[in-house]
Amino acid sequence: MLPVTLLLAGATPASAALPVEETTLVSAATDGTQGNEGSYAPAISADGRYITYISNASTLVVGDTNGATDVFVTDTITGTTTRISTASDGAQGDRPSYAPTISADGRYITYYSASENLVSGDTNNRLDVFLFDTTTGTTTLVSTATDGTQANESSFDSAISADGRYITYYSAAQNLVAGDNNGAYDVFLFDATSGTTTLVSTATDGTQGDGSSYTPRISADGRYIAYYSNATNLVAGDTNTSYDVFIFDTTTSTTTLVSTATDGTQGDSSSYTPRISADGRYVTYYSYASNLVAGDTNTSYDVFLFDTTSGTTTLVSTATDGAQTDGGSYESTISADGRYITYYSDATNIVAGDTNTSYDVFLFDTITGITALVSTAADGAQTDGGSFAPAISADGRYITYGSDASNLVAGDTNNITDIFSARVAVPAAIIPAAPAAALAATGSDPIGLLAGAALLLAAGILVMRARRTGHPVS
Repeated sequence: MLPVTLLLAGATPASAALPVEETTLVSAATDGTQGNEGSYAPAISADGRYITYISNASTLVVGDTNGATDVFVTDTITGTTTRISTASDGAQGDRPSYAPTISADGRYITYYSASENLVSGDTNNRLDVFLFDTTTGTTTLVSTATDGTQANESSFDSAISADGRYITYYSAAQNLVAGDNNGAYDVFLFDATSGTTTLVSTATDGTQGDGSSYTPRISADGRYIAYYSNATNLVAGDTNTSYDVFIFDTTTSTTTLVSTATDGTQGDSSSYTPRISADGRYVTYYSYASNLVAGDTNTSYDVFLFDTTSGTTTLVSTATDGAQTDGGSYESTISADGRYITYYSDATNIVAGDTNTSYDVFLFDTITGITALVSTAADGAQTDGGSFAPAISADGRYITYGSDASNLVAGDTNNITDIFSARVAVPAAIIPAAPAAALAATGSDPIGLLAGAALLLAAGILVMRARRTGHPVS
């Protein structure tokens, strides 16, 4: 069944995506000076005001002389750009830093770094995870055991809860918790209030994974953690010998397999990089599996949405009319309520007239079923370069991404990858309950949307449209 699209009389048809209201260059100095090297991997605060990212540029702040990749944050209201990957005394990191994430209010930023001078006594000569408090200016080492012992191997790819209390990451270290002897990358959770570190990537009975686990993401309250893993013993009956997506409930200590078809069939290929809604109900990810929804025949990576309450899996990366993509789609992120999903793709048939032969960023509305192009200039012009790695604000109105394009904003002359923010036109929530995306691929109508559509039309309730963006797999 195709997505249900509800339109008021006179509303813009689904094929005519509403233009991006404004696209702004983010990765610039406070005085507007463009970066002299590339910027990548953005993350965004809940209200879209603060955007953090990494950059090789030395021109974004005064006195950047370390010749290393640094973490920055830009306040999109004041235009100020600040370097984050420094010691509490302001000393520059002596090595590169990567992959920042940000708390809901923008106060706390986590990242991992090879620097050895961000905190005193860092002597393990490994990549570590750090937490920076933008209010106090303090930097804290996160990837340690509960007793403060430094990790004996490297740690990567952190994510932070809405209030900044909980930080999850993955690590090859074997001394962060007692009895870690599986010789694999594991997912951990750090409580910044209590200082405790807990192993997350285990089976419900506490058995360690017999494979590696990666790239965790966390719900707003820190209760749920999603990650992907090639372990075969995290849930019973995992026999597909592929990377799968899992979710861990820190309250009940249960681990659940996410990357399955609605009937529970395991994916016939690997799934990667999950992202999770604020309440932990919805998990989006991309996968090469062809059996997660019926009729998936495009032999490409696709983006999916899993509803942990209903158990339904939905194909997200399609055109508004339900047509499968003619290219791959990757690295989805999700709004707080699970309604909006953004991702990047090299497909040319997701929206009409996509002729730039580049990765683009797209936005999917799970209620209306409309997919829109985000990575355009405000006048609707297609980009002259690839766009990728999107992140979305809590309400879905702001989408940040990296792009090689030079025509997204006027005067972009540095000819390198920059970070941009798009403000898109999104409507107020129409159906405050679950996203209705499950209709698209399952043929089910779990919230009675088909019947509801007639009622909504009769009531004269309006719906929506949006925009797109894209980049290569990481």
